[in-house]
This record gives sequence, structure tokens and C-alpha cells, in this order.
Amino acid sequence: MEMTPLYWFIFGILLLVFELATPGFVTMFFGMAALTVALLAWILPLGQVISWLLFAALSVAYILLLRKYLKRVFIGDKNAPERLEDSFVGKYASVIQAIAPGKPGRVDFNGSSWQAESEDEIAAGERAKIYAKKNLTLMVCKHK
Repeated sequence: MEMTPLYWFIFGILLLVFELATPGFVTMFFGMAALTVALLAWILPLGQVISWLLFAALSVAYILLLRKYLKRVFIGDKNAPERLEDSFVGKYASVIQAIAPGKPGRVDFNGSSWQAESEDEIAAGERAKIYAKKNLTLMVCKHK
């Protein structure tokens, strides 16, 4: 069977769909290579041997050049700091339910009610400073 540009295109699409069903983030680059060969075979008269060699070379090139970058884009950087937590620390919240050591209360922060814990006793209506965030609980101290 001769690989025409249409067959290369279908092969590339199938490889990209297969990437969605498999882990590893590798099949996508073979799909990209097949789509590139489809485009080149549509523009230029490529022989079968040249098409397959081009497919192999492009697959390796895409893996070497793009995998690290695209993996970081799609999966994320595991060494990146917790950015959401940074947006809480150092800010102030209004205490809406009294907080005592060992007895959580509630604070209002940015228009949302949050469970809060503190080593200080903080009465309702006072301001508290956020020094940490543990899951959905804000760790606060008395504002001085």
C-alpha cells in the first residue's frame, strides 16, 4: 500500500487521538511528524522511502526539541512553588466567628468565609493576619 498524503494525514490524526488514551506524552510527536509528512507530500512529490525516512527524522526531532517544553506546559512544573498559598500569606482577614487555641473559628477573606485556626484568642470583629494555609483552613494570628 502506498502512503499518499491522505493516508499520512489519517495516520497522524489517529496517532494524536491515541495519545489521548495513553500516558507518556510520546505518541503526539509521531502524530505531528505524520501530519508534517502529509503536508510535505501534498506540496512536493516525495517517494515512499523518502516519506518514511522523513517521518522517522521528524519524529526524533520533535521528541528531542519539543517534549521537555510541552511536558512542562501541559503537566506543570513539579518544583514550582505553591502560588495560590503565596496569595494568602501576609494578608489580613476579618474574624466573623471567634477563634481560640484548639477551637477553630471563621474569617472573611476576599469576600469568602474560611475556617481559621490560631494559637491566639481572637474575638469576632477583629482583624487577623494570615501566616499559612493548610488545605481549606487559614492559619491566622492576632493583628498587632
